[in-house]
Amino acid sequence: MHPAGGQLTVRICYLGGFDPQYSRNNFLRQALAENGCEVVMCRVPPGMPTAQKYPQLIAQYAKVWRNCDLLLVPESQQTTVPLGWMLARLTGKPVVFDFFLSMHEMVITERRQFSPRSRQARRHAASDRLAGYLPDILLVQTRRFASFLQARYQVQPAKMHVAPLGVNDAVFFPRNRAIKKDPARLTVLYFGSYIPNHGVPVILDAIALLRADRRFHFRFVGDGEGKAAALAAAQARGLEIEFVPRVDFSAVPQQISDADIVLGVFGDTPQADMALANKVLQPLAMCKTVLAGDTHSIREHFVHGEHLQLVPLANAAALADGLRALAADAGMRTRLAEAGYERFRERVTPRVVGAVLRARLERLLTAR
Repeated sequence: MHPAGGQLTVRICYLGGFDPQYSRNNFLRQALAENGCEVVMCRVPPGMPTAQKYPQLIAQYAKVWRNCDLLLVPESQQTTVPLGWMLARLTGKPVVFDFFLSMHEMVITERRQFSPRSRQARRHAASDRLAGYLPDILLVQTRRFASFLQARYQVQPAKMHVAPLGVNDAVFFPRNRAIKKDPARLTVLYFGSYIPNHGVPVILDAIALLRADRRFHFRFVGDGEGKAAALAAAQARGLEIEFVPRVDFSAVPQQISDADIVLGVFGDTPQADMALANKVLQPLAMCKTVLAGDTHSIREHFVHGEHLQLVPLANAAALADGLRALAADAGMRTRLAEAGYERFRERVTPRVVGAVLRARLERLLTAR
């Protein structure tokens, strides 16, 4: 650490193969910057094979290590953690890993890309376990996920620091919406990549139950692995849904602003229960009404009926009933949106999350 502007600056090297615009590390870097930290990136493109990635990262780190206090390996970079640990030990630095999600849970349990008995499943489990063991500190986004890591990989609770997922409040903030073509109809927005934990089939079933209710206009924005199936199912069932291709990140706030109700996550999967979702936080940051599946991760920060509306996961009838209730009560929609926005500002802005994280990093550096 070194003095800058009257305070000590924590200097952090981000090390790995990552997209700097991905929401999680973009948020963390903003949170750190707003709390007097400096970040330098040693980075290669996502997906680069380990044999190519390691030499390039070593060469980049050799140029900057003297001006860094610690290394931070960002989310989904389990395979980079051993390199980060080695470089940290060689240069006398601590290493932190953002254990944002379990690759085994995502690839094997949720997306079922390989058999649980396969070599790939064993490899992902071993990678998760090593990534939980080597670093000095693990960042996790929820207490629920911390409990999972403790039970599955015997990670000690004292080693984990809860740094919630948040959103960039310089991008996502309340703004004026476009003029609606039909003011009497409520625009209900799903935006995302159609992955299993979003529960798009559940949303389609709920829309089918609301087929005769003309109060709703459903808009799906995005592309992804399950979109073709969603399009086919909507067409086969005669569902009226406006499908919009993936928009640039800069256009997402306007899509949210133009909605009356924004849908969260409804798939009954481990990831849905253990992780916060941008599709919940971003509309709350914009003072919008949110209807989401009821998960432990959401309840760590938000209260049903006070900040947002929650329904059981994987329950189309409950989702349809939740939409009917919101449609019938404009006052409730306004009250939830305003209270949810204030709760967001209290709990998960970059400044709030970054202040607590910086204090933990300072304790780590002082102890060493």
